Amino acid sequence: MENCFRAIEYKCPLRPYLLDVIFVSEPSHWVDYYNFKAILLNPDFIRQDQFLGDLSQKREYMAGLLEIPESTVYNWHVDTDRHCGLNMLVYDDGQSRCLFAPKGEQVVMPVVELKYEPDTFYAFNTKIPHSVLNFTKKRYMFSLEFIGKDYRLTYDTLLSDIKELGYGY
Repeated sequence: MENCFRAIEYKCPLRPYLLDVIFVSEPSHWVDYYNFKAILLNPDFIRQDQFLGDLSQKREYMAGLLEIPESTVYNWHVDTDRHCGLNMLVYDDGQSRCLFAPKGEQVVMPVVELKYEPDTFYAFNTKIPHSVLNFTKKRYMFSLEFIGKDYRLTYDTLLSDIKELGYGY
């Protein structure tokens, strides 16, 4: 499980702001991004969060919200353009699942479920096959993507950074 994802020991206070962005934004603000609808978040506001601000002193990133429609499966995949990310579930009705296949994709395979805790960031290893199943309502995820000099940041290096910053896991 640790090689798939890791919860960060920090409770993020941004949910009210993120919910406002989700439910107040004009539909035209949402753009297509890797098979999701997405909206880029204000970097200055996001960096006011203690953890994200500390992380921004070490790594370059952008953050956004991703929408997955109801009755949708985001099929098994590994991310092509990034090695890791930082995610937090913002809104769903408890009827979505994020699964990892730590031994790779097979016809029948063991899986590990990431059960999101409220207001919790998860370091996310995007090089392990993963999938999202969303059933009855739209699902909204905060997702942070490393850019620029940190574009190829690895999951293990991200975990080291988080530990070094004092947030443990």
